[in-house]
Amino acid sequence: MTPFVRTAIIVELALVLVAIGIGWPLGIEPWRDLELDLRGMMLGLAATLPMVVLLLVCDRSTSRALARIRGLLDQLLLPPLRGRPWWELALIAGAAGLGEETLFRGVIQSAFRGWLGLGPALVIASLIFGLLHAITPTYAILATLIGAYLGWLFELTGNLLVPIVAHAVYDGIALFYFLRASPDDTIGPSEPTSMEESPR
Repeated sequence: MTPFVRTAIIVELALVLVAIGIGWPLGIEPWRDLELDLRGMMLGLAATLPMVVLLLVCDRSTSRALARIRGLLDQLLLPPLRGRPWWELALIAGAAGLGEETLFRGVIQSAFRGWLGLGPALVIASLIFGLLHAITPTYAILATLIGAYLGWLFELTGNLLVPIVAHAVYDGIALFYFLRASPDDTIGPSEPTSMEESPR
């Protein structure tokens, strides 16, 4: 596992600790509405479909703003993930789903729902989610919409597992899709990338 992959996983999982740290003084248990059941998992898997459709539509668009996002992904995110095994990509996606949904839906949305009501809570949590993903203004807008969708799933089902699964599976699909679609990118057994990683 490369330092980039390890750091990505640690940062995403650290959001769980951030959620606990924010939620504790507010009296909010981040996983209070988490039910580990088959129904939640299946709903989460099904809920991935609209996001995947959006991904495909955006990737095939001729919009310069969307092309800029793809260019940044090709330059910044994809190179350190080239050649990594599928399970490392799955770990990154799973950590993102767990960490980000625990924080944004489990704590932030829940807190604002208690203070301001459902509508404002959904808007505020989605805007914060979008702003923290603002690699470009267009990406911030798309992330805000996805955040609103995930927040709506949480409120509709009452189970945090649904947006966690939807988020994680979508991220995994997106990583595999972009790596497969990018020239010279492969997903498979990783090769040593430095002297330190080579067998001794």
